[in-house]
Amino acid sequence: MEKLLPNNVFYNELASEYDQMIAFKKAIENKKRLLKNLITPEMKYAADLGCGSGVDSIALTSLGLKVTAFDPSAEMLEVAKENIIKEKAKVTLHNQFADSISEDFDEQFDLVVSLGNTFANIGSEQLIKSLQRCKQILKPQGILLIQILNYDKILNEKQRIVNITEGEDEYFIRFYDFIGTEIIFNIITFNKEKSSKHKLISTKLFPHTQNDFDAVLKKIDFSKAEYFSDFDLTIFNNEKSKDLIIKVIKE
Repeated sequence: MEKLLPNNVFYNELASEYDQMIAFKKAIENKKRLLKNLITPEMKYAADLGCGSGVDSIALTSLGLKVTAFDPSAEMLEVAKENIIKEKAKVTLHNQFADSISEDFDEQFDLVVSLGNTFANIGSEQLIKSLQRCKQILKPQGILLIQILNYDKILNEKQRIVNITEGEDEYFIRFYDFIGTEIIFNIITFNKEKSSKHKLISTKLFPHTQNDFDAVLKKIDFSKAEYFSDFDLTIFNNEKSKDLIIKVIKE
């Protein structure tokens, strides 16, 4: 098996090719469409945790919010900076893990989002600290919105291939290795013109489930949570839903 990289190093390695893999422009339009109905007129300030190359931050700014973005991968933030300039968006970037966000941001945000499976990149102890910080940086009645894959379903079915996508210059194969209850996430990238020119990177994921989130949120007294399958707020089904969407209101 390939040497496992820490999650932030994994994304440092992926940064230069990431936008090809996710179809950057289409991803922005998709997030704008999905988030539009969840933004209310009173929302002014948003935090984007695990912002990656800036897709969600740019979508949120286009919906009228002032965005502060955080990511532990310095290389991904460099890509995000370039994208924000290209898209003429106004986003403030910070190279930080969610659990280490400065106290200067306490009660500063109407909305905190963490999309794209970001929370699967942190362990149980860091999950507790990160959700605690999410609560602290929200204003009263602010909303936390998390998107993570449904790991109940993934661990039950154990399908190894996640996705095969075609970029402008490269193909990307995303797949899992299952080792007991652990999940190793791998990405193989190979050049269209010269398939022998390829790269494999691997990292450990932390398959937090609905029950895990529910227990932590109750533990930190952040318990006004709802669980959905999608951004249309379809009720979550742990056997069938592809995604787990968590919406929490700070009382």
